[in-house]
Amino acid sequence: MANDEGGLRIAVLIKQVVDPAAVAIDADAGTVTIGPERLLNTYDAYGLSTAIQLKEAHGGTVTAITAGGVDVQEVLLRALAIGADAAVRIDTGDANALETLALARILATLISDRDVDLVIAGQSTEDYESGQVGVQVAELLDLPHVSLVTDVALSDRTLMVNRDAEGTKEVVVVDLPAALIVLTGRNGEQRYPTLRGMMAARKKGIEVVSAPVEVAANRLTWTPPRPVERESTGIFLEGVPAEDAARQLVAWLKEKRLI
Repeated sequence: MANDEGGLRIAVLIKQVVDPAAVAIDADAGTVTIGPERLLNTYDAYGLSTAIQLKEAHGGTVTAITAGGVDVQEVLLRALAIGADAAVRIDTGDANALETLALARILATLISDRDVDLVIAGQSTEDYESGQVGVQVAELLDLPHVSLVTDVALSDRTLMVNRDAEGTKEVVVVDLPAALIVLTGRNGEQRYPTLRGMMAARKKGIEVVSAPVEVAANRLTWTPPRPVERESTGIFLEGVPAEDAARQLVAWLKEKRLI
């Protein structure tokens, strides 16, 4: 997978997700309504920004890859407008209908057929929050991988990676080829589309390929989202003078040994 000439070849796994602001919850009716608005997953956006920063510093190409139907083309156009050099859509239909390992096998098989130095994925997605696909792809490709990444520097073919750890931070050194699972860009920045980038994105085009492996039978099922049921109890004092209400409250707290 290594590419010693022509700069880095970076593959970035991205996903189109529901806009959290487009989710309406009716607690009384017990229903969740999801609007049509879709966004580039935030962690993937930081991963894409990390890839572009490395390309600008060391040369090379960035390819954004996603799986899904025609409706996910917009997220690839956004990636191109941000600065990706190429985009690939694996035509799988609804990617959310696939379990993570089946999706990871599809992505890993595609990447293994291409000359890639570095695979970058977001730490998790804002819809299902599994946090599994990036790590599964790395394992299937037999790549060393670092998760919870916040910043990356490259010297020759060695990455110096800052990552979050429990209550502290760590620095990990890893040689290419490798995979990075990006948490945020707090030590860098998130890139956004520019007008020039949006105009160029339409000219770059999107490569559409069939799933490179047979999609395995899904072993998981999902139920529709619903509000969390919360039960609350309380004591209401009506028509009681404030001083009497305060005394009753103190007596109740003492009875419950809360004071």
